Amino acid sequence: MGDVRQLQKLRPLGKLEQLSSVCHHLGFYHNVGLSAHYQLSKSSSVSDVRRLIYAALADVIRKHGILFAIPVDEDSPDAYFARLPSIDLTSSVFFIRRSQPVTVGGEDRELDAILQEQHNTNFKSEYGTLPFWRLLVLQEPGVEHDFTASFIFHHSIGDGVAGLIFHKEFQDALEAASSLSVPRDFINTKVAAPNDTTLLLPLEELHPLPINSNPVQFPTTGLKEWTGNPIRAPCVTQYRSLYLSPSSSKAFIQECKKKSLSLTSVLPSIIAASLFDILPPTIEALTCIIPVNLRPWLHLPRSAALDAIGTFIDAFKVQLRHADHSADNQHAMLVPPAARETSEKIKKYLTDNLSPSGEPYTAIAVFKTIPDVSVVFNSTLGNERDAAFEVSNLGAFTGSTKLGANAQWHVGRVTFSRSSVVSGSAVTMSVVSGGDGALTIGFSWQEGIVDDDVVDRLIEGVRRYFEAPEAANH
Repeated sequence: MGDVRQLQKLRPLGKLEQLSSVCHHLGFYHNVGLSAHYQLSKSSSVSDVRRLIYAALADVIRKHGILFAIPVDEDSPDAYFARLPSIDLTSSVFFIRRSQPVTVGGEDRELDAILQEQHNTNFKSEYGTLPFWRLLVLQEPGVEHDFTASFIFHHSIGDGVAGLIFHKEFQDALEAASSLSVPRDFINTKVAAPNDTTLLLPLEELHPLPINSNPVQFPTTGLKEWTGNPIRAPCVTQYRSLYLSPSSSKAFIQECKKKSLSLTSVLPSIIAASLFDILPPTIEALTCIIPVNLRPWLHLPRSAALDAIGTFIDAFKVQLRHADHSADNQHAMLVPPAARETSEKIKKYLTDNLSPSGEPYTAIAVFKTIPDVSVVFNSTLGNERDAAFEVSNLGAFTGSTKLGANAQWHVGRVTFSRSSVVSGSAVTMSVVSGGDGALTIGFSWQEGIVDDDVVDRLIEGVRRYFEAPEAANH
C-alpha cells in the first residue's frame, strides 16, 4: 500500500463523484464495466498482440489524466483526487485464456462469470499503488488476434459512456500501434503520468445544475408496487447477459424508428411486461429508473464534451402500470403500445423540464445542498427501495471516425455491465449495441434481494419477446 498523502493532489471530488466514492467505501457499489470483442482482419497480421495491447493502452491513458487519479478520503466531504506518479501495466492488465471459443450469436457464460467476479471486487487492494481501473484481456484458445477486452473502472472516474469512449480510443490506438512500419521490440510497461496532468472540472462546474423550485411530482397513486426485498448490505452482485442477434436487433431498432420511438423508451415496457408476467397479479405498478447522459449540456466545446471520460449523468423515474402491460398487448406488436407513454415522459424530461438557462432540471442537483452524502446512504438501510428496475442504455458503439473500411481491428460484440447498488433498484439492465449491430443486455441483481429464478425468467421473457417476430418471419 502506497502513502496516498504523499501523492500530488489534483482537485476535490464533485458531488456526483462523491456519491460513487462513498458507495465504494461503504461497499454499496463496486464498479462499472464495458467489454468489447476485437478481431484482426484476415488480411492483416501482427507479431505480438500482448505488446500491441500494452502500447495501445499506454497511449489511451496518457491522454486522460483521470486514469492516473485515485480518490482519497472516499467517505469524507473533503474527498479529493490524487495523482499516481506512474502505472505499471503488468499489474493492471490481466491476460486470461478462455477455456473454449465464443460461439457466434450465442451466450458467453465464461465472460459473464468473469464479469460477475469483477463486479464483486473493489479497488481497495494495494490502495495508493494501483489505479482505480483494470483491463482484462480474454483470448480465444489458439487464436492470438481474437480477444475480448473488459475495461473495469470506479464509477467516480467514469460512467457507462466513458467506457464507450475508452474503447473507441483503444481501437484507434491498436490501429496506430499495428501500423508502425518498424515493430516495437520493447515496450516499457511502466507509464509515467504526464507532468501537466489535469482533470476535467466536476459536473457542477460544467453544468449549472439548477434546482427546480416547482418540481414535477412523481406519481403517488397508492398503487401496489414490487421493489424486491428491503435495502441491506453487503452487496454481492449476480450478473448475466443476454445477447440478441444482429437481425432481431436491427428489426427492433428499425421498428422503433418507424414509430418515432427511442430504444430507451421501449425497453422499460418490455421489461415491465415480462416482470408483470412473473410477479403476483396483485402487483399494480413498477417504477423504472432511466439514467441520462448530461454531456450534451456541459459547458465545454462539443467535441471535448462528447469525448470526456468522467461522470456526467442524471436519472429520472417513470411508473409503468400493470393495466397497460398485459403480455397479450405487448407481444401483439414488435414495439409495445405502452412504450408511447414512456416516450412522452422522456420527452417531458428533455424538453418540458428546461431551466431558464436552457438545461433540463436534474434530479442530482439536490445533492449540492447535502454536506455529507455518506449520511444519506447509511440512512437507507432497512428501507424499501424506490424502484423495481433500472434501464441504462448507452446506445451504439460506433467506433472511431478515423477508421475507414480498411481498418485492421474490428469491434463486434460489446457488453455493458456493472455492480448492483445496495440502495438502488432491485434489478438493473445495462444495454449497449456492438459493432456487429447486436444488442446486449446485462442483468445485475443483488444476492438476497431478488430470487435468481425471477431474473432467469425475466431474461427468458425478454429473449422470447425479441425472438418471436424473427421466428414468425421464417
